[in-house]
Amino acid sequence: MQRRPNAHKGFSITTLRRHYTQPHEHYNALRAHDSIYFDTSSQCWLVTGHKAATSILDDPRFSSNLGENADSVMASIRKQMLFMDGEEHLRAQAVMLRPLSQLVKKMPEEIRGFAQHVIEMKKQDGEMDMVSDYASAISLLAIARVLGIPSDDYELLLQLEHWSDTFGDFTSGYVRGDMKDINRLEDFFRTLITEKRDAPADDLLSSFIEAEDIFATEDDLVANCMMVFAAGRLTTKKLLGNCIPLLVSRWEEIQKEYKENPKAVTKALGEELLRFVTPTRYLIRQATEDVNLTSERSETHLIRKGEKVLIFLEAANYDPELFSCPEKFDPWRRPNKHIAFGFGNHQCPGATMARIEIQVALEVLLSLSEIRAKPGTAPVWNPNPNLGGYASCPVRFRSECL
Repeated sequence: MQRRPNAHKGFSITTLRRHYTQPHEHYNALRAHDSIYFDTSSQCWLVTGHKAATSILDDPRFSSNLGENADSVMASIRKQMLFMDGEEHLRAQAVMLRPLSQLVKKMPEEIRGFAQHVIEMKKQDGEMDMVSDYASAISLLAIARVLGIPSDDYELLLQLEHWSDTFGDFTSGYVRGDMKDINRLEDFFRTLITEKRDAPADDLLSSFIEAEDIFATEDDLVANCMMVFAAGRLTTKKLLGNCIPLLVSRWEEIQKEYKENPKAVTKALGEELLRFVTPTRYLIRQATEDVNLTSERSETHLIRKGEKVLIFLEAANYDPELFSCPEKFDPWRRPNKHIAFGFGNHQCPGATMARIEIQVALEVLLSLSEIRAKPGTAPVWNPNPNLGGYASCPVRFRSECL
């Protein structure tokens, strides 16, 4: 069957990856052409419209279980709850939600302590890197607490973070680093699982171990620990790492509003940053049957069984049909129906925890008199185009902060 007789050679997954640091010009052009577009080069559908994205994410005919056709050769990846569907997925997600709802009550003060400690340490230097020193530290210590990883050995946590970054690159389709890092991370979690079996605690890993009907084997436990550890760091790290250029230009205005109503400001600011930065670039789904999404105003959208659909969350969050002036950073945007955490049954179960991390981290930042970009420097992008975000963003404290 002939596909897309009016296909545009500039609209492809390759183009979007190549321009991942500034993608929205390309998203806008693609969305205006066709918000559900078949890319002949990759044989995948590219979804850039908010309505189309939420419709597909909420449609049970599109599966997150890519099965034997998954890009990764690691069998363990397919054991992650990310690739489950239906009742199996809901039951696995419930195992996460129960302990997280309890941990959420305890985490704000712990996260505030993490953030304040980092700031106090870096003030002595007069500067810090928003990614490696602040965003990474907060996300790393928070997810370690959630999973029940001891945090007294920070050098070990940094080693785990490095191994997990290799795992994250590999699972996102960007292969670099030493693949043995993934085996080392697996070995660490196998040891931790053994320890938790003997001495369970109020953490997510202990809950996973108790749910033998969901995570029946040690491989299931390891795969989901690795997933939670990687995904649990990504949102906070990317969002806080990328927020500084947006904040410094309006620092006095935002700080003034923060002093008047701190909780409302950090909440609103966090939601707009989630929309504006969108930590997860895209999600993948696969049609389990032929699905016809053609409407009177659209081109032919007959998605065949087995075809993959790439849903660009960061494009949907800039869709002008839903967001007025989407390229304007507006903390008081109402409504703000972003889908940074996905949509439907697969919406991220850690969303509440991530929001708390973000809001508390912003609160600590805004309690300073000012930070600004370090003169003579510019943010450095993560070379992985599928994950994006800054790998480095140097900032400097004002002298009266010291």
